[in-house]
Amino acid sequence: MTDHQKLAAAIPPLLEKLYTSTAALRCSLEQLQESPRPWQSYLLQPPFARDAAAQLDMTFDRPFALTGALFAQLNYCDTAGDARSTLQIPGLLAVPESTIALARQLNTDKAAFAQAVSDFKSALKDRTAPERDLSVRELLSAAGYPRAHLRQCYRQILLCPKRPDAIALSWIKARKSIRKVTVQWCERKLVQLDPQGADPGIQYQRHLLAELPNNRHDDLRQVQVQSRPNLQVAEIFRDDQGETYRQVGYSAMPVLVPADERGQLPDFTRVDHQPGPGRRRQRRDLALPTEPLLPALRVFLRQSDST
Repeated sequence: MTDHQKLAAAIPPLLEKLYTSTAALRCSLEQLQESPRPWQSYLLQPPFARDAAAQLDMTFDRPFALTGALFAQLNYCDTAGDARSTLQIPGLLAVPESTIALARQLNTDKAAFAQAVSDFKSALKDRTAPERDLSVRELLSAAGYPRAHLRQCYRQILLCPKRPDAIALSWIKARKSIRKVTVQWCERKLVQLDPQGADPGIQYQRHLLAELPNNRHDDLRQVQVQSRPNLQVAEIFRDDQGETYRQVGYSAMPVLVPADERGQLPDFTRVDHQPGPGRRRQRRDLALPTEPLLPALRVFLRQSDST
């Protein structure tokens, strides 16, 4: 058996384990939902979260069952839309240590599966990116999971390993980031997308890059758009020395927090279901054209007379 075959053979059992761990965590959350003991929850309902709940055929009046369904949605949804996008419902759940342990195990299984897929694709580095992706899809189909959504399989469940004294929540608005890139960076990325030079579109973009005058090399800008606002979550620990903050991350899915003896969350910030409109800042992209120079990389050529 070749190294490539060994790497391929390692993926199906890891994916099977991931689905099993997901089912165990969902079962734990559903038991909390049905428990006569109250467990506190705080789920926000921006439009994209309401849409996610609808796609899961669930409601916000059953927050633990909804979260279990969200965690368990490892396949592509049947509804129309961008297949690359993931379902997102931000918020907090108070859970017992047994549920935290199940989430830890699931995160370990997710990381192992993601690494196995990465190793497999690295072994196919002589193929184009679409060919590598197709090989992965064929492998998943052969394993019995043709609709597995890799992004939802990979993404980690955020949790607080230790109960904090308080939790700070804040919205980070949807934004556009613009960064300067070099000709060398663009060339390297284009080659990675089409190592065999078989894609006419990529080769045309490499030609455009090669023909770019030297005095325009400093005008390349990559634009990345974050279409949804993010809920930023931070833990706060208090002692005699004051307060210590630790970033938990962005809550695309509910963050699991160890509950107290009453099943309650720590003190936490209340925020609106979505960020307010605020004032629109002057954009830095006024000097960018409508169409990118290198569509595959979302790289634009800034107007040369701009500073």
